[in-house]
Amino acid sequence: MAVAKVALSLPGPLVTQIDRLAKKAGLSRSAFVRQAVERTLQESAETRSLRTAYQIYAEIGEEDRQLSERFLPLAAETLPRQIKRRSR
Repeated sequence: MAVAKVALSLPGPLVTQIDRLAKKAGLSRSAFVRQAVERTLQESAETRSLRTAYQIYAEIGEEDRQLSERFLPLAAETLPRQIKRRSR
């Protein structure tokens, strides 16, 4: 994979914190920032996927609720008959 150089302007305290954490992790500043950006992008994609899944499940749940409400009168009619048959 080709590597591109990117210049960033960051506040001094942030650079100090990055340097401290990079040293602790045994990484260069560049490698540390690259990993942080990759992790952020991956988490962002995972968050979008989870959000989509939650929306789909919410729609399924709403459809199931509506379906059960439509069949509730039928269940109310047939359930007493089923109970009588089983109790004989």
